[in-house]
Amino acid sequence: MADGIAISETFEITGRGTVAVIDEVTDRSVGKAHRVELIKPTGEIVGTEAFKERLLRRDHVPLESEAYLLKGIQKADIPPGSRLRFVE
Repeated sequence: MADGIAISETFEITGRGTVAVIDEVTDRSVGKAHRVELIKPTGEIVGTEAFKERLLRRDHVPLESEAYLLKGIQKADIPPGSRLRFVE
């Protein structure tokens, strides 16, 4: 298995930055800075801070995923197949 957690979706929040969605639920705190590494399919690793965000989705089925606002990262910097690794 590859290192890190697969990023399933990315989007931008105007005036705030880029968000990466992972399909896992963790016990990490909302609003607290978490050190992470963005691992691109090429093997390139980019370190940054991530802030867990609450996802508000209107859907008839529960969604179990988390979103992280990545500081200093643009959506175009996250190619398909990228992963997110938390550095504790």
